[in-house]
Formats: sequence, C-alpha cells, structure tokens
Amino acid sequence: MHGTCHRVLSDRLKNPCNVNPLFFVRLMSDNAGESYMATRLEMLEKHKINPYPHGFKTDTSVAQIINKYQVLQTGEVADNSYKIGGIITNIRESGRKLKFIDVLSDGNRIQLKLHATSFSSLEEFENQTTWARRGDRIGVEGRPCRTKSGELSLNCFKVILLAPCLHILPKNTLENTTKRLSRRYLDILTNPNLRETLVTRSKIIRFIRRYLEGKDFLEVETPILGNSVGGASANPFVTYHNEMEIDLYMRVAPELYLKQLVVAGFDRVFEIGKLFRNEGIDHSHNPEFTSCELYMAYSDYTGLMALTNNMFKELTKELNLSGSANLAEVDFSSDYQRLEFLPAIESAVNAELPDPDQLTSDDSFRFLVDLCSSKGLVVQAPVTVPRMLDKLAANFVEPNLQQPTFLVDHPIIMSPLAKSKPENNSLAERFELFAGGLELCNAYTELNDPEIQRTNLAAQAGLLDPEAMLPDEGFCRALEYGLPPTAGWGCGIDRLTALLTNNTNIRETITFPLIKPKIIQP
Repeated sequence: MHGTCHRVLSDRLKNPCNVNPLFFVRLMSDNAGESYMATRLEMLEKHKINPYPHGFKTDTSVAQIINKYQVLQTGEVADNSYKIGGIITNIRESGRKLKFIDVLSDGNRIQLKLHATSFSSLEEFENQTTWARRGDRIGVEGRPCRTKSGELSLNCFKVILLAPCLHILPKNTLENTTKRLSRRYLDILTNPNLRETLVTRSKIIRFIRRYLEGKDFLEVETPILGNSVGGASANPFVTYHNEMEIDLYMRVAPELYLKQLVVAGFDRVFEIGKLFRNEGIDHSHNPEFTSCELYMAYSDYTGLMALTNNMFKELTKELNLSGSANLAEVDFSSDYQRLEFLPAIESAVNAELPDPDQLTSDDSFRFLVDLCSSKGLVVQAPVTVPRMLDKLAANFVEPNLQQPTFLVDHPIIMSPLAKSKPENNSLAERFELFAGGLELCNAYTELNDPEIQRTNLAAQAGLLDPEAMLPDEGFCRALEYGLPPTAGWGCGIDRLTALLTNNTNIRETITFPLIKPKIIQP
C-alpha cells in the first residue's frame, strides 16, 4: 500500500465512527485497478447508499407468490404486500419513471415492476432504483400484480440494496473450465443446469436416506481420521497428529467400523459421508467423494441385489429421472441382468482365462501379463493378478454395460473382505452394479471368519501393493466376538447423480470439486 494510503487510513481510523463503510473496499479496489468496482463504490457513496445494511427480513418466497397468485388477471393488483429478497439478473427501463427488474431467488424468477407513482416522490423512486445493477442483492416490498403484458410481477414501493455486486455479472454460462471450477459460486449462479444437478443430488441423497430408514436401517457416523487403513483397496491420504505424535489416515471406506457396529448388535446400519482416496482425477474419479455404505445382518449378496434393484427402481420413478448412456436411455425400472465376472472377460477378449483356483499360480500370472500386453493394456506397477483382471474388465467389459447390470462372482483374490461361494471357494459372493458404463455399487456377503480374514489380509500385504488393504488386528479381534451372516453395500453418490442427470463428468455433480490452485506470481 502506498504511503499516501497509509496516511489516509491512519487519519480515518482516528475517527472510526466517521469512516464510510465503502472506504476500505474502495481503497483496495483502487490499488487493484478494478475500475468497475471503483465506479460502483463511488456511485453508491454519492447516493449515500449503505451497501451492507444489518438485515432485511423477508415474509414469503418467490415460489410461494408464484403459486398463490397465478389466478391474478391482467391489470389486477393484490391487496396484500410482501417482502422478498433476491439477486438482480436483468434490468429494463421504460422511460424515466418505469423500470422492470428480474429477480432470482432460490432458483425462482419473478419480475419487479418499479413505477414512480408507487413511491412517495420521483426523488425517492430515483434514490431507490438508480444504483441498481445486475448481480446486486436486493430486498423489496410490494404487491403481486399481473402486468398489461400478462406477466405475474411484484409492484414494488420499496427497494433496499442488501449487498452490491462489485464485478460485472456474466450474462451467459461460463465457458472456460478453469474459471468455472475456480469460481464455482459464479458457475452455479449463471448455469441453471448445474444448479438443477445439485438440487437433484440433494433429492437423491434424501431419497436413499428415507428408503433405508423405511427398511429399519439406522444412520450412524464413523471416524474420518483413523490410525489404520482398511475397508477398500485404495491409497490413503496421510496426516500427522501433533499431540499423539502419530500418523493418521483419512478414511478410504467406513466398512470396518460399520461391521464392528453389527458385531455390537446393530443389525442394520448405514452411513452417507465423504471418503478420501489419493488417486487420479478423471470423469469418474475425484480424491474426495461421497458414498453411502450399508450393512445388513442375516442377509447375503443376493438379498442386496434385490434391495438395490428395488431402491433404484423406486428412486428413478419418484424423482422422474432417467440417465442416458451414449444417447440411449438407461432403464432402471426393470429387473437387472447378471453377468459372471470371469466368463464376461473371456467373452469380451475372446480368450480362456485360468481357472479361478489357479489364479495365484506363476503360470496364471504370466498368462495374464501376456494377455494384457497383447491387448495393448498398460497395468500400473506393481503388476498383480487382481490389477490385471481389473484392468481387463475396466477396458473390455464395463464400458459395454449400458443398461443396469450386476457383474457377479469375482475371484476371491480380488475380494479379501468377502465370503467365498460354498460351491467354489475361489470365487466371492460379490457383485458390482454397472449402468452407463459406470460402476455405481459394490457389495458382497461379508467374510466373518476371523482366521480366514487374517489370512486374506496377510496375503494382501504380501502383494506389496500401496493400494492393498493392510492387516488390521483390531478388526479381526472384533470378528472373534461374532459377526452374524451379513451383507455389505457401497454406492458412489457422485457417479449415480452424474448418470441420472445426464452428466459425463462427476465434477458436475460435486458442489466444489478439487482443482489445482493457480500459482500467483509475486
């Protein structure tokens, strides 16, 4: 800040009661060279407008006015007056004494009619309307009316500035991706489709919560920070706790905690919350995402297939949603088909895979390495059998699953927390639900034998895979107290919302998706 500004600021602070609230903002804007901001602030000061009054109490909403006064006839004015607040999106002047202003409030638009005859004088009319610009937050009081053009409006006799918009508000949706993500508030404000997506997301979460509560599930909370990693094959975020002097991990899944609650006697539990995985960002992945996980005692993965089918059928029907995949509508209303995991890969790549009980052999490893190489697939190190099978499925099976499909019976080597099938111990009682080529759900019958669980987790540790699950003796000890036959299920809320709102990227469903910060040069 220049020396002159320092002196002016010092003089003003000696008498803080005399400091105009615009002074500090204008001082900063002048230094930044933002001429529009400076011009606006000078104009507000000229008209002696307090840009940030202490409050304005509304007594109704735009939506309520629209619903109540649709019956008004052309030229009719209601007897009752109302106070509403909103943001100016458009201003149209019809001479010196008449203005029409469009106001947006909570997603609903209404026209304001501002006529000098509705105010005590022409001077008052000008004092309360001359400063108005697009983007300003205003509070108004007026009576509902139907204008000569037939538009339901609010005939106003009072207008108050609640917060000025000190930048030029874009008239259209932002096109620049960087600006859209870094100024998300502006993106939502100018993009009705994005706003509707976020509203739909909220409705989806609300429906899932209500549906599960109707099935006697109890909503619970589990820790975000833990001193161990478990519940999913993923690379965690690591932080450090100063007082305990230990590393802590942001949860990659709440699974192990939720199953301990089943051990504790809660037969049906669920949690909707944030998960964190230190992975890449693409159209279907974000390091921070929202999941719903549930655990249902005295059930298995077939029971959860039925529950999933019914839940999504009712969800899409109640909210009148249908996603699209490659321009074809995704139909959640029917019974979903089932495909076995290994046979589906074999059909897709036109090759016979090793038997499930041979997948841990060296010959099977070499076979899968050659198969991936022949198909042009690059498997990220460390190369393991689970990673190669996952890569084959992700490239040749999953993209073709456009209609809702259960991909079932994965190799047990890919599912260390799942119970094996009684007729084939090499396969897990597991399913993933795909639609539009996206994985929406992952579920299985839970492994509840503590010794087998210890063996499986130890085998995972031996893979030397940073995304593999590590042994968790505390969880295995909990299993020794008795986990009843239980089925567990997880659903990615961001992906589900993306599919049902016809978005191709999950960041369009996340209120504030993670972005790389700009480097500000000194």
